[in-house]
Amino acid sequence: MLRKIGIVLGVLIALRIVAAFIWPTINDVTTGATPQYPDLQPQLFAKPYEQVFGAAAAVAREMGWDVTEEDREKGLIQAVATTRLFRFKDDVSVIFGHEGDQTKVVVRSHSRTGKGDLGTNARRIRAFQKALANRLGGPESR
Repeated sequence: MLRKIGIVLGVLIALRIVAAFIWPTINDVTTGATPQYPDLQPQLFAKPYEQVFGAAAAVAREMGWDVTEEDREKGLIQAVATTRLFRFKDDVSVIFGHEGDQTKVVVRSHSRTGKGDLGTNARRIRAFQKALANRLGGPESR
């Protein structure tokens, strides 16, 4: 019995080491501000602010996020995303602004627990950005 437990622990430790090489050990990812994910940049849309905000709120709900705040004046959507397997709660913020005549969308996804997220926050942001770009008629990101 102890031998089986030792084998299981050894396998779990080995898997964690492999995971550390695949995903950085972070649990907070923001577009344009997380050096470990240089591909994740804010999106820019040549669409009216109201249209982009509405589309982002719809996408958040479609992704199953629990939207806790939706403030058009502040340019902020706050939500809680729950991971499928372990049901961890992660906080997600979508921040809107302007860059020239374009609407800028910055996304932050932050795990409430743990030191590493095995890439979950980055995958969540990528999925959101893709869905938002599709809803608005194509990617216009930098």
